[in-house]
Amino acid sequence: MSNVNVKRKRGRPVSSEKLDINVLLEAALEVFSEFGYEGAQLKEVASKVGVTTPLISYHFENKEDLWKQSIIHLSSKIMQRYEEVRASNNHLNGISLLKAFTKHYLYLMAEFPSMYKILLQEMGRKSWRYDFVSQNLLMPVVWFSHKPITESENLEEFKAIPAANFVSIMFGATSSFFVLAQTLEAEYGISPFTKENIEMHANIMNDLIFKQFE
Repeated sequence: MSNVNVKRKRGRPVSSEKLDINVLLEAALEVFSEFGYEGAQLKEVASKVGVTTPLISYHFENKEDLWKQSIIHLSSKIMQRYEEVRASNNHLNGISLLKAFTKHYLYLMAEFPSMYKILLQEMGRKSWRYDFVSQNLLMPVVWFSHKPITESENLEEFKAIPAANFVSIMFGATSSFFVLAQTLEAEYGISPFTKENIEMHANIMNDLIFKQFE
């Protein structure tokens, strides 16, 4: 269930159309991730869900509000998935748990490509959108990634790796696999979005990064 706080305007919608807010937010994520914040238009979102632009404006104050609510919607789905991963791997700890999170992070990116696309769009420049994306998309995942390390008493050698370097390595190794999707398909004939290739990439990543600390 999404925690999105939809702000309704006074008055009635301009038509009798019905709007599924979750479907709208999914469509908005697709448009924002494809065109970026500046290039995205409400009419593109409306077209995807088969409603009129004024109906969207009835539910959301403006494009900024829609963008923020779509990010919150995505963050809610991602954090719910991570909680499920944590619960299903409660028998693991330390490096083993961190490796499980790494693998599921790849699956998250494959399932929610808007996540890495929006992160890549906004993380390279300082702005209010950078702050919002960092707080709602990036830092929660970083927090989950650090918990297996900080909670373990037997990972002193691994803890010596600066957090900044660890986050950079993990984000680069995971996101680049999907960012380079067209190149990987054209040059090597593989799709990073298949379960087989996600599993392979996760195992290679985990061996390269974590095996020496086990």
